[in-house]
Amino acid sequence: MATLKDIAKETGLGLGTVSRALSGAPRVSPATRRKVEEAAQRLGYRTNGLARALRQSQSKAIGLVIPDIENEFYTSGAAILQEVLARQGYRLVLCCSNSDPETDAELLMSLVERRVDGIAHTPCSPEGAQVARALNPTLPIVEYARRSELSSVDSVTGDEQHGSTEIVEHLVELGHSSIAMITGPDNLSTTQSRTAGFDDACRRLRLRKRDCPRLVGTYDAEWGREATLRILREHPDVTAIYASSSRIVLGVIEMLREREVRIPADMSVAGFLNPRWYGIASPPLTTYELPLKEMGDMAARLLLQRLTGEVSASPHERRSVRIEGRLVIRQSTGRPRPGSSTPKA
Repeated sequence: MATLKDIAKETGLGLGTVSRALSGAPRVSPATRRKVEEAAQRLGYRTNGLARALRQSQSKAIGLVIPDIENEFYTSGAAILQEVLARQGYRLVLCCSNSDPETDAELLMSLVERRVDGIAHTPCSPEGAQVARALNPTLPIVEYARRSELSSVDSVTGDEQHGSTEIVEHLVELGHSSIAMITGPDNLSTTQSRTAGFDDACRRLRLRKRDCPRLVGTYDAEWGREATLRILREHPDVTAIYASSSRIVLGVIEMLREREVRIPADMSVAGFLNPRWYGIASPPLTTYELPLKEMGDMAARLLLQRLTGEVSASPHERRSVRIEGRLVIRQSTGRPRPGSSTPKA
């Protein structure tokens, strides 16, 4: 039986484009949709037949696709999901997309073709699990930690926007008026929510935009290093850095130490999420902690409700749950020195 990958190869288009064309998504040109449909017909691709076959049996397996297996946030969430699902007789099939949309689409397609009963998915692109939805329109899917533009899947996220707001408020209460934010790709819901909270708080607290630069890049340590060096060189009046992921925080700390910038005497640093090493760092890090256990429990519960029929398997309406975290204040944030700027790089 032909697959979406076969159609992508035949047409020279990406898996995401093929999936959108076959699922009736609006952001596809008539010419592209026609090209995909003609290729599907030539290759004998049949979405509905596969979906019917999938609904006839249970594998007792749930697929989980995460973007990064080195990030404690996702691996901890995977452990929680596995524990909850195992109690109901399901096993977890863990996959890593490495934040690559093409790899993500291939993994989703493979999970559906292997007849998993449901999928928990952390999207790495706005398209989300469109490939899986096109293959099986009634497959239970829940997005974990991030949201996509796909309107037919459930989602569980943390209150990222509120978290950013609390961090800015904390720094302003300490006396900071020039705060830099370092964040990841702006096409991800996590980035959009965290930057929205940062921007809203800065406006409400009347911080000047030019005094509060926001640097957008990737969620990794190398970007944290690069962005921190830019702040030291181009924004010497900044007295606090808000690094919106644990990987970015690593790079920030490394660069500040290399440049002999003291935390928090010369530069306050606040992070996001709360891996265990935050508490034993020198100094321990102020952060906004998302409730991993509650988020994992809820994601598993939403999947199980679809699987058991407690909620209809037909995704007529997206169920979205946002869970609030808490501000954890430690020694990496303090009052800025009066009239001081950070040492030049």
